Amino acid sequence: MNDVDDIVFKFNDKINFWLIRADGGKYYDDFVNNDYIGIRYNRITVEELNKLADENIITVDAIKDLMFDQYAKENQISIDNLPVDSRRQLTVHAKQTYLFTFEMKIGDLVLTPAKKSYKFALGVIVGEPYDEKADVVQKRIKQMKNKDIVYPCSDYRKRRKVHWISVISRQDLPKELAWIMNAHQAIAELSIQDKSKLFNLVSPIYNYNHKYYLRVYTSRGGNLSMYDWSRLVSVLPEEEQKSIDLKADVNSPGYLTFLMNNFHDLINMCTAIGIPVATSGGVIAVIKFTLESIVGKDNLKEKGVIEWCQDVSRRHSDNKLENEQKYKELSVQEREPTIAKKLGLKIKRTGKVIEKNDDTVVPLHLDVDSETDKKES
Repeated sequence: MNDVDDIVFKFNDKINFWLIRADGGKYYDDFVNNDYIGIRYNRITVEELNKLADENIITVDAIKDLMFDQYAKENQISIDNLPVDSRRQLTVHAKQTYLFTFEMKIGDLVLTPAKKSYKFALGVIVGEPYDEKADVVQKRIKQMKNKDIVYPCSDYRKRRKVHWISVISRQDLPKELAWIMNAHQAIAELSIQDKSKLFNLVSPIYNYNHKYYLRVYTSRGGNLSMYDWSRLVSVLPEEEQKSIDLKADVNSPGYLTFLMNNFHDLINMCTAIGIPVATSGGVIAVIKFTLESIVGKDNLKEKGVIEWCQDVSRRHSDNKLENEQKYKELSVQEREPTIAKKLGLKIKRTGKVIEKNDDTVVPLHLDVDSETDKKES
């Protein structure tokens, strides 16, 4: 394994995808601008939930019992006299709290919809669950009401830190996820048989279950002729063809996905079809350019998403100009080789770069110490 190979994201089946709705998209901007996800169930603290873990009783029923007991005390009634509607609602809250606290994990990926689900923020979870300070939450809500912050701010205290990667259009989501446009659950696991369709949203180049994936965009869509296919298949020697699989999703526009056994085949495939590859001092310029534009140069030093996400505080835009300049330095022939140009092939990330409203962002962790922090928001 060399340094160049290490820059390719390593995915596996332990990484799960989640939908978290941000109250139907109402708090989308708050989540994105302040690098977190959250849920509204504030009555039970993370500390209380962790005690369940210490006692080895991590179940939905155990959380539900905590919520029933808390609700009964607040309303000065016995648990046996809880209204049916309250029981039903608290049961739902317990399920969502269980998923958020114990099923989600660092390294998992999340999608959060904007209003009407026309776009989704894609991010990776980088922190354990925590309870935000009540004073911080209330101060931000006050600033919102005073119009110092121009987007709705949630009162959610139960949160996880997230590094947002990109904004995905709903048209770019796999067809297996069409149901999420009308989903009402606060949290839902996104399970599909072929996880590569989800990893495609993160990067066009990655390693998944010991296979290298190269997803290439074709502007020709479904208009590839038999001759085009023949040229595409024949660019590699017959022996190398045997070790490379090809998946096609050639609607208009469409994608071709090449699956290879090793990194050497990945580079050979890029070179053969004419995707720009420039080797200098052991650096594969096009791959570094593509991946650096997603998460930032420094983050690529880590091996795999779980390790990589431990150090994601630097914005990917820090290296944008430098990376663009490196790409421009490639010759025209390298950037637009014959086969790639004729078939309209290029490496293209899904979605757009996250843009934050820095003028109106207020840091989450303010230096506030008040007795109200101990109370429920």
